[in-house]
Amino acid sequence: MTNILKDFTPTKENLTLHGLGFLQLKLPANRRLHVWHPNLPRRACYEHSPVHNHRFSFYSTVLIGAQVNQRCDLIVHPEGTNDLISHDGPRRSTGSRESFVAGRVNVQMRDIEVYTPGQSYHMPELQYHHTPNTGVVVTLMEKLSEGSIHACSVIERPYTFDQEFDRLQLSQEQMWAFVSEALAQ
Repeated sequence: MTNILKDFTPTKENLTLHGLGFLQLKLPANRRLHVWHPNLPRRACYEHSPVHNHRFSFYSTVLIGAQVNQRCDLIVHPEGTNDLISHDGPRRSTGSRESFVAGRVNVQMRDIEVYTPGQSYHMPELQYHHTPNTGVVVTLMEKLSEGSIHACSVIERPYTFDQEFDRLQLSQEQMWAFVSEALAQ
């Protein structure tokens, strides 16, 4: 693993595209509006790398649609079927972070959880999960505690993590159109 200084610089923009297929709108008081839409771009390796964690704990409340959440456990193993990708690097000009292989793991999936409008769920800091939403979903996320360890993703071997995903590939007008469409449902 490359030894670099950890960079926690947030994105400058208030509305950005995330490589997991949603828009993220920064709100006051450590809140974010997340808008999933099936027509949003995702990182090229998405189908092989949806499992991730967060360096903070959070509550998420569903406003529109059905939020699917599946928690995962990782088992470190030198012959693991997945690479653990650390997002330790600095921000790139495209808004994403430099990322590095940090080890090998096996992934053990837990039961699928489904949350509907008005329901909330809690994710502890560094808990692995993925959100295999298929339709339009809008959630209000409230960040709670924030840790000092960067988030990670998991990618199936032998695939390579998409370092080139451009979080800024859509204009602000295009992103707001997705937000408006989702909120109109």
